[in-house]
Amino acid sequence: MQSKLPRLLCALPLLLPLACKDPDTLSVQTRDQKFQAKMSEGQALLNSGEPEQAARAFEAASGLMPDNPEPLLRVAEARRREGNTGASILALKRAMTLNPGQAPEIKRKIAERHEQDGRPRDAISVLLELRDADELGDLDVLRLARLQTREGQHQAAFQTLERILRERPDDVDAKVVEAEILQDKGEEVLATKLMDRLLTEQPGLAAARMLRARYFLRNGYAEYAEQDLSAVQGEEAAKPEFVSLKARVLTQLERHADAEALLTATVAKYPQNADLIGRLAETRLTLGNKAGALAAVEQALKAQPDSARALYVRGRLQEAQGDTKRAKEDYGFALQENPRLVPALSRMWRLQQQAGEKEEALVSLERLVGSGEASLEEKVALASLYAETRRRPEQGLKLIAEALKQDAGNPEYLDIQKALKKALPRKKKSGPIIMRGRW
Repeated sequence: MQSKLPRLLCALPLLLPLACKDPDTLSVQTRDQKFQAKMSEGQALLNSGEPEQAARAFEAASGLMPDNPEPLLRVAEARRREGNTGASILALKRAMTLNPGQAPEIKRKIAERHEQDGRPRDAISVLLELRDADELGDLDVLRLARLQTREGQHQAAFQTLERILRERPDDVDAKVVEAEILQDKGEEVLATKLMDRLLTEQPGLAAARMLRARYFLRNGYAEYAEQDLSAVQGEEAAKPEFVSLKARVLTQLERHADAEALLTATVAKYPQNADLIGRLAETRLTLGNKAGALAAVEQALKAQPDSARALYVRGRLQEAQGDTKRAKEDYGFALQENPRLVPALSRMWRLQQQAGEKEEALVSLERLVGSGEASLEEKVALASLYAETRRRPEQGLKLIAEALKQDAGNPEYLDIQKALKKALPRKKKSGPIIMRGRW
């Protein structure tokens, strides 16, 4: 008994605070501890790649603190990573219902997640809801304008951006987005002048570096694009948008293994970004890894069944197996989702031409040339179809003149030019001029 007494005396100071607390206080403290434990458990499970179990832990935490929307936001993230989009959206709606005052901030998170997952149209829809409720901050305005630009909504993007430019005409971030709109519209001279001015004033401006890299890439100067991207560091260099652009540059430089390594690492971080996974599939296909490409396509379509890029790569796989019918179907599905998807247009017009579908091939080529990313071969093909169908000869002559600058003596180009000139409307002969009026 004597031996136990010192232990009891030592434990007494620890027991006294508990003894002094009423049962309600103890209950709250116990609940708080359980809540924190469940939140920590859920985050650990999420970090270890077990989203389903993580969602259960966060749901348990939500039950302990039903007035706190944070566990539901974590549930939404866990369900998103699990690939259960419906459950993720439901959790976010529950969080907004729980705390309506926090709805604008939750919607911003939803828009950000849509963008991270490569769902620009969904992100635009949420940001427009915020705009209609007069809840858009400046960062939201810039994000909305940028997303609208990438969806080809140039007029809407200018209107969105006008709010900032009207109040602060020299706002640097807004000027970068303005340059992006101009570049996407095809007004490259104005866009490049604006980009160069911005980078002269602020060489470390990541958004302007990325924009100029896109310009270099579109015009066949991948090595200059890589130089601009090398100046982007830190958090900006880890975002899906940057990684996607860098992978394109590496592909253009034929450094496909480097592109695969970069995409693989980023997909692990953003497992629901179907566009990134689709790019990984395309890279693997280029490297000859058809099985790996198919696995990535299936992963992308599980995350986003209507992923345009994944559908396009599936079409490439079908075409590689000689199944041009199913390949055309997949390219068509991809273009239904994203009519501006350049690689799908580039494959589609060739299959249409092979099948004798001249009208369809002409439309695909017009969209491709309109994107500003058509190859010289594709410009010549469109000029040739214009000559054959005797339509738009003026536009055809501009395209063939561009080709002749690179190869002035090419007999094919000269024949197309001759045919286009014949298709030009003849000028009407004017009759005698009769002067009227007083002399």
